[in-house]
This record gives sequence, structure tokens and C-alpha cells, in this order.
Amino acid sequence: MSLIEDEYAQSLFDAMMDSAVLLDKNGRIVDWNTHATTLFGYSKKEVIGRSVNLIYSHSHPFPKIIQEMLPDQKKWSDETGFVRKNGTKGFCKTCVTLINYSQQTKPLALLTHQHVTSYKTEITELQEVNKKMLRELQSYRETLYLTHALLIKNLDAQEQLEKDLRERDLRFNLLAESATDIITRHTTDGTYLYLSVSCKTWMGYTPEELVGFNIFKFIHHDDIAKVKKAFNRRKQKTNHHTVTYRLKHKEGDYRFFESNLRMIRDEKKGFLKEIQAASRDVTEHILDKKARLRGQQLAHVFRLSTMEEMASGMAHEISQPLAAIVNYTRGCVRYLEKGQDPTQLTEIMQKAVAQAERAGEVIHRLKNFFCKGQLIKTSCAMNSIIRETTSFIRNELNVSKTKIDFDLQKDLPLISTDKIQLQQVLLNMMQNAIEAMKEIDQRQRRIQIQTKAIDVDINAIEITVSDSGPGFSKEIISKVFRPFFTTKAHGRGMGLAICRSIIEAHGGQFSINPNTNQASWIRFTLPIV
Repeated sequence: MSLIEDEYAQSLFDAMMDSAVLLDKNGRIVDWNTHATTLFGYSKKEVIGRSVNLIYSHSHPFPKIIQEMLPDQKKWSDETGFVRKNGTKGFCKTCVTLINYSQQTKPLALLTHQHVTSYKTEITELQEVNKKMLRELQSYRETLYLTHALLIKNLDAQEQLEKDLRERDLRFNLLAESATDIITRHTTDGTYLYLSVSCKTWMGYTPEELVGFNIFKFIHHDDIAKVKKAFNRRKQKTNHHTVTYRLKHKEGDYRFFESNLRMIRDEKKGFLKEIQAASRDVTEHILDKKARLRGQQLAHVFRLSTMEEMASGMAHEISQPLAAIVNYTRGCVRYLEKGQDPTQLTEIMQKAVAQAERAGEVIHRLKNFFCKGQLIKTSCAMNSIIRETTSFIRNELNVSKTKIDFDLQKDLPLISTDKIQLQQVLLNMMQNAIEAMKEIDQRQRRIQIQTKAIDVDINAIEITVSDSGPGFSKEIISKVFRPFFTTKAHGRGMGLAICRSIIEAHGGQFSINPNTNQASWIRFTLPIV
């Protein structure tokens, strides 16, 4: 290259609009244009021969970068932070390109910088604005939700509609037919006068099937008193009440509903004319709220069952030393009472006697509590119990990647059962199935639960639980009902024995089918009401 060409190249280098720096293979500065001086504040004389990392807030391995670029003549670029001579910081987009400069045969690296500090600042500001907008949007959503909840409970706006009966009925029907909640009208004793079409979705009945029937026919017997109390609040000043209760679905299951009741009174005389309600299905919400508590209750029942015989024996053994403590303490009291008025010590010993006697009573009550008593039975829908119990271990099913399939016969007759104990049976069987399938492929882990009514002469329903695990061998089946027999490393060997005892106490039968042709299952029957 001629001298003119060298001068021409130097002119182009100095005229570049971006900061430009020439580096040798060791990352030292060979040349430095005027825009580099403008950007970084150093003159060419101050930087020639120094490491280019002088201008960066963090060091970069430019010798290694240049060496790796040599074979393929690639380019390298990155967004880097820099520090000016005066100490101020900023950001630039750095690009490295290999070139041959003048007559040198060794490649040099051309380092260019595009100042992007303003761009980065704008991006940061935009991100902050975006976060602020998201927070405001969330606040608007929460406000909208609260407003919606208040609108549902506050039906005062409808009082104006009572002045014009025809206009009120028209607007009421338009609202009811388009609402997802069930809108109903009742006589003062609870008889249905009107139901919106959404009752088909949530209750299984069409409006025509329910008009003329009393709502209390479908309410769970444990909730009737609570709902009647809400319906009979005639003398209270407020015309709005909220009540949560269980309502029977057409298939026989009970679902939780929350109703906002509005009392419609005669405008002149003030007597109660009818009751309007906006009701929504809150079963999932109630079950989620109660799932942990019910799970704790079931665990408590299981612990009580397994501790029954131990508690009885312990109560007998502990009562004897407690009786001795009582006698010895009384002797001390009598002895001390013969002294010279040891009032304080006597009082303490008398309290010890009282506490020892109390301990004996507690042990006696504990023994009675652990002993088996009468079942507390209520009328229940088996399919509903199965779904509710499954929700208790939903997290365990998800963690173990286990799918659960239901084959539940519709319109099953109701059964009379102790719900807590029956849920304990189902919970134990599902947990056993999950543990039995730990060694098989996750995609094949499935639990199947089937319900059906059996022969009318037997007057019972049948529940079958099976899984895709290895099942029970004939040898194991002969032992599984023995107390403390278990195939688990940390099992107690009481689960299936307790399950069978509970089912038999309900008047049912409990059986296990061995693993023949991949068809192992557990089945039990329960008499219907």
C-alpha cells in the first residue's frame, strides 16, 4: 500500500462516526480516532500502548477473542459497560473485526463502539413504566372484582323496579336468563316460583321440573335449619342475607351453594311478599378450604384406630401407679396435718392429690374414647364422597404423576354411613395404590374407581378400586389382614385390617382379588338406606 493509501486509510479511520480503536493481538491500543476521544475522554497519546480494558467497567479477554477469530475471520460483538476518564459510566455496543493495516502482515483488530447509554436508559424507563402499568392494571382488576362482589350482594337497586311490576318482571327475566348464577324466586315458605335456565347447568333440572316444588326438599338435612332461619328473617331491617348450604343435584350428589337472599316486601304495608335469590356453586372453593382440615381429621381417625389396643392397655397400667400416688400423697397430708400448722405445705399436697385424682379420671375417659363405640351415620351420596376424598390427595396425585379415572354410576341410591370413617377407607386404598405404582413408568400410573348398584335383593352398592401396579399375590392376600403385617419399609400393617373392620361395621363386605391376568382389585359393598 502506498503512502497516499496509508493517509487515505488514516483519514477514513479518523472520519468514522463511531468510536474506533485499533488493537494488536495482545489487546493493546495501536490507534485511536477522535470519536473515541469524544466518547471516553482520553486523548490518543494517553492510551497508545495501553490495554483497551482501560475504558471498560469490566475486563474482557480480547487477546483470546482475537485468537479465536483468526481461523474463520468472524466478528465479535457484545453490549459492554464503560467508564470515562472523568469517572462517569455508560453503555456501548462493542464490535471487533480483524483487519490488515498498512504493510503489516500481522492482523490487527478494529474495535468500534456505538454509544447506547441513552437507549439503555430509555429501555429501563420503559420497563419501569411497564411495571407501573401492570401494577395499576392489577389494582383495577382487584377493584373490578370487589365491585362485582358488592354488586352481587347489594340488590338494593332492584327496589326501584317494584314500582312498575311489568317493567320489573321484564328486566328481571332479561337479567336472569343471561346470568351464569341461578336466579330464583320463592314464596315465603320456600316454594319455587321461578328459576333461570342456568339451574340446568348447576342442578341438573330444567326450570319446569322445579317450579312448584319447595327448595327444602333438595337441601341437605343438616343445613335445613340454617336456611329456614335465613328465610324467616322477616322482622330485621336489612332485606339482604347470604347463606351457604348443600343442595342436592339431580344425580343425587350434594353440591355447596352460596345464595344472596333478597326479601321483597309490600311497599305500603311492609309484609313479606316473596324471596329472590342469586345462587352460585361454591363447591370447589369450600372443598379447597376444608381439604386440609378434613385431611387432618382423617389422619386423626387413623391414628386413633391404630392406637386402640395400645391405649386400652396403657390406661390399665397407668391407673395403678396413679392410685398409689393418690394414697401416698394423702398419707403425707395426714402426717403433715399433725404438725404445727404447716398450712402452706398442706395446701400444696392437697392440690397434688386433686391433680392425681384428675389424672386418673382423664386416663379413664381416654380409655373409653379409644374403645369402639357406635358409628355416627348420616345419609350420603357415594359418588360425592369419592370426589371429595380424591380432592384431599390431589397434591399427592400430581407429585406422583398418577392419573385417576372415575366410572361412577349415576342415580346411585343413598347410603347410611359414617362419612369420616368411609373417607378413611378410600384414602388408605388410594395411598396404597400410589405407593404400589412408584416403580412403574409415570405414563402408566392410573387408579380406577368404579361404583354401581348391585342385585336388588342384596340392596347394596359396590365400590371397586384398581390400579396399574403389580397387584396382590395369592400369598400376600392370605396375610394382609393380619395386624402389623406389611410389605412397606415403614408401614404399620394396620391399614387394610382397619378398612375391612370399618366396612364390616357398616354391614358391608370387603374383598381383594389377587393378580390374575393383570386384574387385581379391592372391592367392598355398602347397604343402601
